[in-house]
Amino acid sequence: MRTWRNEPLEKREPEDIDDIRVSYFVLCDQIITEAGTSKQSLIGIYSALRPPELPVQFNFMVALCVRVRSTRSRELICKIVGPDGQMLFESPNLPCDWNSIEEGLRASGFATLQIGLNLQGIPIQQAGLHEVVLYSDGELLSTYPLSVMPQ
Repeated sequence: MRTWRNEPLEKREPEDIDDIRVSYFVLCDQIITEAGTSKQSLIGIYSALRPPELPVQFNFMVALCVRVRSTRSRELICKIVGPDGQMLFESPNLPCDWNSIEEGLRASGFATLQIGLNLQGIPIQQAGLHEVVLYSDGELLSTYPLSVMPQ
């Protein structure tokens, strides 16, 4: 993946402009989206889970924000992987209105997409380091470690 350069968009090669970056990607208890501005407030951000015992069914939210430089639609997928590599969850393609980003591109050269996933009953079977993983068109975009340690 290319990094953004400090030069005007019109001087860049087309492959430099079609970029996607993660602004944030976290686990939390709640996401509140303000009407009108779409500003997100994240409540209860964490990186460790301390259940009284295992196995446990876990409910949480995944909050993410990506910035893009083109209107090209992408397939964004979120997965949760256990310490042994076992797939605990795989989302369908995350809902994004790729047509709505044109205004942001015209105004500032990039557009922001904020997504909140409400995940219920994710099966956590064992202690150890779990990973929440974000993919764009099948390529790794970001990871978020989740340490599970029973009390």
